[in-house]
Amino acid sequence: MSQRSRTSRRMVDKWSAKQLYRIYSSPGFLEGEEIIVGETIADDPAKIIRRVIEVSLSDINNDYSKMHVKLQFQIIEVIGNTARTRFKGHTFSRDYLRFLVRRRRTRIDSINTVKTSDGIPFRVSATGFTAHRSKTSQKDAIRRRMLNIIEDRAKELTGVEFIREATGGKLSSTVYFACKKIYPLKGVEIQKTKLLTPIST
Repeated sequence: MSQRSRTSRRMVDKWSAKQLYRIYSSPGFLEGEEIIVGETIADDPAKIIRRVIEVSLSDINNDYSKMHVKLQFQIIEVIGNTARTRFKGHTFSRDYLRFLVRRRRTRIDSINTVKTSDGIPFRVSATGFTAHRSKTSQKDAIRRRMLNIIEDRAKELTGVEFIREATGGKLSSTVYFACKKIYPLKGVEIQKTKLLTPIST
């Protein structure tokens, strides 16, 4: 057998040993229902544990106004050809963030480390945009208010409930309506969350 034939045979054997795995979202985005968010191929299920997949929120809830919200799911378990995940965090697309900054005047950022009512820790990044140029004292007051509201809301919600509010826009609305009483705002966005609990080994 020629060297070329042996190489081709090894490639065929390698691919035939691989299996297709369907990746499911963690429950909670559609009232507890898990949906397929991707597929991956591997010759050993252990190799895809901890792998992270990113998907747009609009692909999950069919709301195209949420295309800029990017969800990350991390594979934590493989049963048969099914890979189950947990929510790892979310971010906004870079284009959307640039659009927000370009349209607003003063930007106010806050970063919280919070725990939900069931003890799940998250790091949360929120951004507010004032309608006009604001004073440093006003920005500081808004930032403190943002931090307090996000922390208090996390304490009231389970991890799944908090994820829904943070990614779906409800939490940003809550922060906006409270903070605009301090100084006029154009908007508030929860632009990033990150789960802080590692996978158990």
